[in-house]
Amino acid sequence: MSKLRFLCADGVWRERSIAASAWAVTGPVGNGTSTALEALFYVVGLNKGDVAVMPPVKALKELEARCTIGGVSWSISRTTAGNTVVFREAGGTSRRVEAFSATGRSGKRTAGDFLLELLGIADARRGTARLGLPQLARAMYLQEATIATHYLGGLGAEERKLLFDVLLGLRDQELQRLEDEHTAAESAYSKTSRLLSQLLKQRKERDLDEPEVIIAEQERKQAQLKEARGRLEAQKKKLSDIAAQRGRLDLALQQARQAEKAARAACDLAGREVTATEADLADTRGYLRGLKRRSAQRDSCSECRKPLPERPEGHCRQCAQPGEGRTGPAVEELAEAAARIEAATLVAKLRRGQQAEAALLARQASDATQEAERARDRHDRDVWQPQHQCVLEAETLVGGLDGELVQLKWRLKEVENILDLTAEKETLGKQRTQARETLTVAQHERETRRKERIQLWSQHFLARVQTVLPGVERARIDPDAYTTVIGHTVFEDSSVAGGERILRNVCALLALRDVAREVPSAPIPSLLVVDFPVYGSDTNETDRHTGTRLLGQLVDAARDGHGQVLLAARALPPSTHDRVRCLALSPTHHFFDHAPRSSDQDG
Repeated sequence: MSKLRFLCADGVWRERSIAASAWAVTGPVGNGTSTALEALFYVVGLNKGDVAVMPPVKALKELEARCTIGGVSWSISRTTAGNTVVFREAGGTSRRVEAFSATGRSGKRTAGDFLLELLGIADARRGTARLGLPQLARAMYLQEATIATHYLGGLGAEERKLLFDVLLGLRDQELQRLEDEHTAAESAYSKTSRLLSQLLKQRKERDLDEPEVIIAEQERKQAQLKEARGRLEAQKKKLSDIAAQRGRLDLALQQARQAEKAARAACDLAGREVTATEADLADTRGYLRGLKRRSAQRDSCSECRKPLPERPEGHCRQCAQPGEGRTGPAVEELAEAAARIEAATLVAKLRRGQQAEAALLARQASDATQEAERARDRHDRDVWQPQHQCVLEAETLVGGLDGELVQLKWRLKEVENILDLTAEKETLGKQRTQARETLTVAQHERETRRKERIQLWSQHFLARVQTVLPGVERARIDPDAYTTVIGHTVFEDSSVAGGERILRNVCALLALRDVAREVPSAPIPSLLVVDFPVYGSDTNETDRHTGTRLLGQLVDAARDGHGQVLLAARALPPSTHDRVRCLALSPTHHFFDHAPRSSDQDG
């Protein structure tokens, strides 16, 4: 870290140079010593909860940190009104510019993710634990609020294990890949195993048949279905032939009905003709009777209309001549009427004969129609209906067998699923075993390196503790929890909040950086920021001497050229003044308000 620039509310850029390997900001409590350090982590993407964004920081418009990461100079800026962090590569012909959100959503990369990438720290996760900038900051930044009470700021156990596995070089992308493959294989095997167990349990609870029984039942039903379909086709063909015969009977019946209708129409016509002829004959006879009455009973002259005198019997009353041999209009009319009667009688006789013949034909046609109906009804009753019933029964049998085969198909599908799941479980079991064996080999190799590096870390930790507390004989890093053990007590079992816990936090991280000098491949960040109060009570001479030695350890750790140490304290012992660049704050000299104007052209 070389410089912190900030744009104040008055529109003026100011800056603080922090390029020294050991740099400290001092001043009484409440004068912004912690704020200066927190601003550095706020710039790179940490938010409230990871660092407390204090009012002086929020009052700024923009902050910019200048630093060197992996041999490349970067400027990292962030506006306090926004949530975006911008990385700009300094120098070179093509300056790289990257912008990221400080907080990520939906799996998007964040500023912290990009910073870890620049530091050479690969993405790492184990179960629910994930290594991000908030977790990495616990190994770079000891805050005043927790240094005397929480180990590494209260980092969770799983997150702590994952963090130091990565920083000690015990976890790489290959190991992550093997763990992911093993987790995926374990998950796939467990999922298939659970599903198979559920299906087997359900079949047992429903008392279902074994697969062999279902397969045999299916084969038997399929044979029955094939036979039933053959019978159905034969019955349908027979019914089709019977239906053709029935069609012919229907046609004959239709023709007989049409013939009967025609015969009845002819009979009705003949009856009407007979009636008309008989009516004509009756009219003629009546006319003749009228002529005879008029001839026999004339009582007035046909010429003058005067009453005729009485004549002897048989003589005409008008001419007095006898009736025999008479001629005249009356005689002619009588003769004509008699002739008409004779003709009408002959016609009536003819018409009655025709009527009788037509009536006979109508009866014969009716008999033929009735016979055709009886023939069709007998055919329906004795042939068509029984055959139709046979077809219905055959169709019912085929439908029933189809339904049973559908049920068997579903039962077989369930069995096939069980067989497939069994085979899949066996395959997945082999894959799981192979993934576990491969991972075990890699973990064994890593465990060997892990023991070596934790032992190295423990050696440096003991050395650091003994430098501060010469009377300590045993101090180490717990290989399982990565916490500190001094004597027989771990961090949680140490004394009440205060100096001893500060000692454990500081010495653990100083020892970790000692490991980095001996193991260059370990991606341990070279920056250490420590913000803490006085080691113990100001009235306790022993604690003052202990605190002085601890500060000396921090200052010395930055003078070997392998990293940078930034401190915040109320004051530094005189013995450290020649080894650290110090910025003293006071109620009248604030970190942001009284900083020099920026000398950069873009400021």
